[in-house]
Amino acid sequence: MDKQSEPYSLWELLENITENLQSKRLADVFRFISFYPGETYGPHTHLRIEINFVKKGSCVLRLTHKNVTFREGEIMIITPNTKHLFEAGPEGTTLMQLEFLPEILSHLSLHPQKGTDSSMQAPSLSLMGGNELIKIVNHVGIMRTVQRIVNELEAKNPYYQHLVVMYYAEFMILIYRYMNEAQLPICTNKSLRKAVAYIRLNYHSNINITDVARHAGISERYLRNLFSQHLNQAPLDYLNQIRINKSIELLRNTEMSIKEICFQCGFQSPQYFSRIFKQQTGSSPREIKK
Repeated sequence: MDKQSEPYSLWELLENITENLQSKRLADVFRFISFYPGETYGPHTHLRIEINFVKKGSCVLRLTHKNVTFREGEIMIITPNTKHLFEAGPEGTTLMQLEFLPEILSHLSLHPQKGTDSSMQAPSLSLMGGNELIKIVNHVGIMRTVQRIVNELEAKNPYYQHLVVMYYAEFMILIYRYMNEAQLPICTNKSLRKAVAYIRLNYHSNINITDVARHAGISERYLRNLFSQHLNQAPLDYLNQIRINKSIELLRNTEMSIKEICFQCGFQSPQYFSRIFKQQTGSSPREIKK
């Protein structure tokens, strides 16, 4: 067999990626940083992908055409060449920051070999769909992956570069899943897209169907018809489904109490949370946490 056609071992693949990084830097910024109330930074742009996890407090990211507020536990992903200004909230904020060049992700996007399904090609930066900013709420998996990258870059234990590359691959897959879940088929109604996006970004707040319909610019009756036609469920059922999915993630991956998770995911009472949870999963929150 031709040696060039032999598959790489995982170790050889990691060696190849780390060796081919032009800058030889796995990240340009990796740190925890605090800002005093109202402190600003920017406006500026850069070639790096910037990730900020809000560890404490709140902040506002000001883009050219919109302002987006981030609170404790939320993640912002700013794509390259996006002009932005950061402003700390009224009580200040503490961030976990990670910034790296897109070439790292491009090295993980392997071109499929002949005879393979191109749909199985590894996801790349294009999965972010041309968005300037991605807001992620209550995603423990993405937060922990970013934390592992920062920890490894700070400690620099033997072969940390290889582990960081693997964590970048994990990060890319989790973002791909998140964006894939957030997107609807291209043929779906524009108003439905707006409604779904609003629910996914605000499920943790005390929102209702009136709020969703108003944001989408349609009547509640038309909203219900859209959800029934395209998603085969009522808007409230979809909202509760998103909330339950997030609560399962928190039950499995955090030490938060059931009551804390209930309110974190937008439910207004533990009793209602438990009832909806049982309806959708067949189990109680306590059983999942065990």
